[in-house]
Amino acid sequence: MRRFFYFLGVAFSFCLVFIFAAWLTMRWVTSGKTVIVPDLEGMDIVRALKESGRRGLDLRVVGEEYHAVLPPKVVLKQSPSPGTRLKVDRNIEVVLSLGLRDVTIPEVRGMPLGEAEAVLNAQGLTVGRLTRAYSPDAEPETVLSQNPGPQMTHLKENRVDLLVSRGPRPPVYRMPDLIGEDFHTTLARLEAFGLVVGNVRYEEYGGVSENRIINQMPAFGYPVDRTHPVTLVVSREGRKRSAAPITRIRFRYRIPFGFLPVTADVFVEDRKGRRRVFSGRKFPGTLLELSLEVQGDAVAEVYLNGRKVRTMEYR
Repeated sequence: MRRFFYFLGVAFSFCLVFIFAAWLTMRWVTSGKTVIVPDLEGMDIVRALKESGRRGLDLRVVGEEYHAVLPPKVVLKQSPSPGTRLKVDRNIEVVLSLGLRDVTIPEVRGMPLGEAEAVLNAQGLTVGRLTRAYSPDAEPETVLSQNPGPQMTHLKENRVDLLVSRGPRPPVYRMPDLIGEDFHTTLARLEAFGLVVGNVRYEEYGGVSENRIINQMPAFGYPVDRTHPVTLVVSREGRKRSAAPITRIRFRYRIPFGFLPVTADVFVEDRKGRRRVFSGRKFPGTLLELSLEVQGDAVAEVYLNGRKVRTMEYR
């Protein structure tokens, strides 16, 4: 009897050792096994769990995001990407869809554009397509219309398209005949109508006194408004143009503080003529610095949104 129990104990011990060795062997074999990561994007969470588990991989949800097309609980993103080789028992991290976002669109019509952007951003929305149009009753940069409209919910996209006012449409004039007129008198005349004189070129022209207009663009009779600068060609004696030396001046002007960016234009007039030396959109408070080469005495003029606000003389 004693011998029976002895052999029974030995057999049991042998079985335990065999099972433990088999477990270690399987652990060693499977620990280095790799599988191909499946493509889970577009699958619902239940199917994604089955697909990852079938390959010996675990699924871990790391986030959720709104989506305009995919319904809730559908995989939007995954990491690692499909086709990557991964050891078994490792994790696939996924982001799930929350579906359409249920948010009420705020009313931004009548607000300045900057304020409208802030209101939309506070709701997690952004400005989409921005369109500008003339409006006789609204100040420039004021929101005229929005799409989607206020109080709408269930957005397909987290953005709102805006129609913004450009202010009243500028009046359109017929270009007068300026040939032979005095340049300085003509300059004051055009500015009285709100027209901007752009480039002015000086040329010698026989039989014509100095500072007389010998060519213009647009030509006589063509339509012109405040958004299109006028180009003039003015007579000048060559000896006077070359008498003055060329010097470099430092131009500095700070855009006045305000709420909206402005269109800034800088013109310089010297012996070489009148020309635009800067044009661009600037934010309030911006310091505008330019290094300019001028010939003789010079005058610099600053226009903001087409209106002259500063004249500087350099002698």
